[in-house]
Amino acid sequence: MAIMRANLSICFAFLASVAGFAVAAPALNSTNVNSTNAACQELANKYPNQLYLPNSSQYANETASYYSREEVLQPYCVFAPASAQQVAQGLSVFRSTKTQFAVRGAGHMTVKGAASINQGVLLVMTGLKTLEISSDHSIAQVGPGLTWLEVYDWIGNYGRVVVGGRYAPVGVPGYLLGGGISFFSGERGWGANNIKNYQVVTAEGRIIDVNADSNSDLFWALKGGSNNFGIITRFDLKTYPANPIFGGTISYGPSEVPQYIDALDLYCQSPDGIDNPKTATLPNIFIDPASGNMTVGATIFHDGTDQSSFQNFTAIPTVSNTAKVRNFTDFISESVGSGDRSYRDVFNTRSLKTSAHSVRLINDSITALAISSLKDVAGSQVALSVQPVATSWLKAAKAAGGDAIDLDPADGNFIAFNLYTRWSNAADDAVVKKFTQGALDALEKASRAQGLYYPFLYLNDAGGDEDVYSFYGKGMSLARMRTVRRQYDPNGVFQTLQPGGFKLGV
Repeated sequence: MAIMRANLSICFAFLASVAGFAVAAPALNSTNVNSTNAACQELANKYPNQLYLPNSSQYANETASYYSREEVLQPYCVFAPASAQQVAQGLSVFRSTKTQFAVRGAGHMTVKGAASINQGVLLVMTGLKTLEISSDHSIAQVGPGLTWLEVYDWIGNYGRVVVGGRYAPVGVPGYLLGGGISFFSGERGWGANNIKNYQVVTAEGRIIDVNADSNSDLFWALKGGSNNFGIITRFDLKTYPANPIFGGTISYGPSEVPQYIDALDLYCQSPDGIDNPKTATLPNIFIDPASGNMTVGATIFHDGTDQSSFQNFTAIPTVSNTAKVRNFTDFISESVGSGDRSYRDVFNTRSLKTSAHSVRLINDSITALAISSLKDVAGSQVALSVQPVATSWLKAAKAAGGDAIDLDPADGNFIAFNLYTRWSNAADDAVVKKFTQGALDALEKASRAQGLYYPFLYLNDAGGDEDVYSFYGKGMSLARMRTVRRQYDPNGVFQTLQPGGFKLGV
């Protein structure tokens, strides 16, 4: 143990010497250095094989395991608990030493500091990979250290499926705590609407079950409430029969862009498209600012073997088309390689009502600006992701008991738009920021002018400075969420000691 303590001292001295490199958090004063040092020392004493230091390969791996280089920061140490009890012990240490921390699942969110931290302690969920199914196969217990592909691969062996992420590498916890858009959402609502029970470590270190009958106020708030209320150490998910599906990815060349946009606008107006609860699509318009070229593509999905919803897409000449009747796991496996983690990336979001020209409005508002703003930015790429949300989805969410997001089906169908921007160098951060803000402002102005503005920001696609919660329940959810927060975290542990992400405030 003397060697462990010596290594800790060396590592802490090294990190203190490079504190000026930190960009997402202020430099620690001597009191904070001492408290963080004490927290890492105490965790090393309790769990010597689960406390990783900056000179270890485990530290290097865990601090680099993010979708975006924007999220790669420098914690003092990394703690990898293997049980809910160890999470509670870690949280007790953070409270007693007043040490700031972050919690990371698979690290897919691009908001700097949401699941990473400079100079504090990074708690990683890598060791929490529960996979258990009830005797009647109706409930799957899933750990927060898993990706959705791991879950789908496992649950498929029982002939079942869960309502989860659309990309294989996305992690379970952040997705569900942000609501969660699924290929099954038209039938089942948000991913969070299909949670039967949460196992939660509270701010006081209690391990509690949270469901419709026990701690029901917290059950409501967690569905869209992100990391404000506790650390989730297990999700108990409803399962459904894994029927054959029709799905795959279609890509098109630059000359097909106008036809594709028309087909997508038609889909967003069609009873056989957006209004078919068994059908979903994940369309993208890709822009290469350096060349000015555009390409387009879509992942299409139908829960069953019917292909008729996608006739407008399949009628367009394609570069490639993998769509076929298959099982769901085979379908989702196509996205295993999605996301090149060597770049800096950021998501931003706006929403607008569907219409005969909403997709064209998105393209016209942003594409030219992307090319002119980012043509000299190394590694830049922009994707306009059009995510149709139907009233059937919102009705299913309410039928399942509701959630903090609380969107009104009476307001009609809309598009949860995701602006994805990628680039190579930190030196271009300000240029990218100027572009994204300009693009969002242009789209919002145009959508308001045409009566298409829809007041909602999808948390999992939001930028770090976007005010997500004020749109929940038409502004009515926020006060209730804060009341729940004060009940379960009266001292604001998850507001002050876990500062990253979308916060409700003390």
